[in-house]
Amino acid sequence: MQTADAGDRQLETLRLYGRLVDVRDDWGGCLVLCCGAGCAASGAPAAVSIAGGATLAIDADAAAVKAAMRRGELDFVVNTLDEALRALKNQVRQRRPLSVGLTADVDAALCEMVERGVLPDLLLTGAHQAAQPILQNESIRELQAAGMLVRSIDGPDDDRHTRRSMDPSRDRFGEHYLPAVNAADLRALDERVRAFLPAEDMVRRRWIERVAQYLREARRGGRWVWLTEEERQRLGD
Repeated sequence: MQTADAGDRQLETLRLYGRLVDVRDDWGGCLVLCCGAGCAASGAPAAVSIAGGATLAIDADAAAVKAAMRRGELDFVVNTLDEALRALKNQVRQRRPLSVGLTADVDAALCEMVERGVLPDLLLTGAHQAAQPILQNESIRELQAAGMLVRSIDGPDDDRHTRRSMDPSRDRFGEHYLPAVNAADLRALDERVRAFLPAEDMVRRRWIERVAQYLREARRGGRWVWLTEEERQRLGD
């Protein structure tokens, strides 16, 4: 049987998606900010898109941002904040997912955001930013004071509290990997999972319906999903 290890990008994205839906079930109409080295390839843009939101990822490393777009982790790459906002504005208004990478000096871009009155709903931070004074940045402090939330990409592996949006008895859910031998088998597996999920369980249904669209690595190998033990047994090994 095919397996996946804990470092699998799909699993990382599932956990990040869980942290997002812990804050709110649906991020449609919201703008999420991530910035600094590696932010575009952190899994954040895919997780936000699956949750229905729009992402602005700011990184000064042009090669890294373009590589993230080639891997499907960003929809567009631009060089100015004005271009980024033009791309994001209508999508946010229409509650449609979009991920935009901005190749720019992080401090300068954040300062311009404050000057222009751009207020993201959420800032995602991660381990790669631990050595950076991102939370000490004056512009970030101003955005926080104006109401921007801050959430960490990183967290403990046993992050069961993030599933509170799915079910009051969230402790019954675990992370399960369901293997598939090829792309057709994976599509059939997704249909099986979606078929028995409750119609009102939009958090898990959204994950199954969107993960392959926004995370290229999730188009092969198998599917990570939150299941109860009873549900896992119904699906089989």
